[in-house]
Amino acid sequence: MRTPFEIIASLGLAKPQGILQVGANTGQEIDYFLQNGIAHAVLIEPLEAPFQVLSARTAAIPGYMPVNVLCGSQDGQEVDFHIATNNGESSSMLKPARHLADYPWVQFPETVRITGFTLDRVVATVKSMHPEIAQSLDLLFMDVQGAELQVLKGASATLHQISYIYTEVGLGGGYEGDTDLLDLMHYLKAWGFSLYELEIIETGWGNALFIKHLPGSLNRNV
Repeated sequence: MRTPFEIIASLGLAKPQGILQVGANTGQEIDYFLQNGIAHAVLIEPLEAPFQVLSARTAAIPGYMPVNVLCGSQDGQEVDFHIATNNGESSSMLKPARHLADYPWVQFPETVRITGFTLDRVVATVKSMHPEIAQSLDLLFMDVQGAELQVLKGASATLHQISYIYTEVGLGGGYEGDTDLLDLMHYLKAWGFSLYELEIIETGWGNALFIKHLPGSLNRNV
């Protein structure tokens, strides 16, 4: 699959100005964001160990703000967070299911209780501290291991300013109660987003780019 920046450029649409990333881990995409001219980014990671690496990577980058929080559908809701052995990359607020069989080298030996907050709450907090960062966020970049709808249900205000959503997606069953691609498409359609490009591998996971149909912009479904 092409990168979101390649797709957006090929369509002649406005270049993203700021990244709102949920599930940033250690900041593996930071250089990629910088290479594509992203001056502002809010990078959200709930686990302390990868967050420390993320913080170190952003320390010398003005406009890049790391946030140590778990995003969910409600403010102040405690959830069980299942920690994966692959440096936390497969960790999720959902209990692993078929993921254990599809990726047997990834285990989930530890579960911790974490208090979650909505993406709206996070963005509002960023706005109060750095309005220039908050107002530029127009690309939502998600990797939340099946919890996409939980995050989006806590982002009703934020979605008004988002033009593009690039997210990991699944066909369901990787985690207990995870988000199915069709349910995600249905939910985002109500917010004016349509699926533009999609790639799925044999285990049922992949990536997708959703684009909001703004006046005078694209009007296409996949």
